[in-house]
Amino acid sequence: MQVWLFDGEGAVREHARGTGAGVALLARLGVEAGRVEIEPDADSGHHAALQALRERYGIVHEDRVVLRPGDPAWPPLRARFLEEHTHTDLELRIFVNGRGLFHVRLPVGELAVLCTAGDWIAVPAGVAHRYDGGHSADFEALRFFSRAQGWEAAPTGAGAPTLPLLDELLAGRVAAAATAVAGGR
Repeated sequence: MQVWLFDGEGAVREHARGTGAGVALLARLGVEAGRVEIEPDADSGHHAALQALRERYGIVHEDRVVLRPGDPAWPPLRARFLEEHTHTDLELRIFVNGRGLFHVRLPVGELAVLCTAGDWIAVPAGVAHRYDGGHSADFEALRFFSRAQGWEAAPTGAGAPTLPLLDELLAGRVAAAATAVAGGR
């Protein structure tokens, strides 16, 4: 897991690399996250760590999203996920494999949260966010919700993303900025 906190001007204020550092930064900002080891083909219904998360967050609905490169369903899904939105309940996402990027808007700035296999993030109800799996999605994730309806988004109308998307981030656009911030401390 990696987390970048951007200020209102788009400059990197903080960068946390690794699960412990990322979880600590997110917790300080009111977003819970963590790590759980799960086998890609495991039955999630009988996984003790997932059951603990279900109980902790009152999960009543879950689904599994599996996208591979070239999947024709991805372009329209990506457009929906990139539209900033909120949910009336929390969204708990656990990455089984692959990676994805959450943009989370908070009063103190915007977060970019890069999750990889084993990472989980719980975006609180009412918190504006986006999700990107890149131009060629290759991930599998479990999505847990505390409402039976599952994934229901309320768009905020915020317009296009201003933070780097997954492909830009992986190409190093943010890494260079984060290195400059760390070097300046």
